[in-house]
Amino acid sequence: MLRYKLVFTPEAKEDVETSAQYYDSQLKGLGRRFKSEVKRQLLLLKQNPFTRTIRYENVRFALIEKFPYSIHYTIDNNHIVVHAVICDYRNPKEYWVHRVSSE
Repeated sequence: MLRYKLVFTPEAKEDVETSAQYYDSQLKGLGRRFKSEVKRQLLLLKQNPFTRTIRYENVRFALIEKFPYSIHYTIDNNHIVVHAVICDYRNPKEYWVHRVSSE
């Protein structure tokens, strides 16, 4: 079985940190729960990243349970490249499409 390695863009790391800080400002400990849900979803992706829907071009997304966020990623050989972790209320195409094209 092929093992996939997670690779985060700096912007995706910032997305997670910024969102966790926001949730902590709303309720102490909620940011930690957010990060835990992101991690749980990433572990599932590592098992089989092709199970998620292609949203734009070759970019797939995975919903984060209990939070209105999704992970936007591409698959490059045995690497899962996370480009963004964004709120589903935002237009993802406007928010992250420049990230994929600039890499």
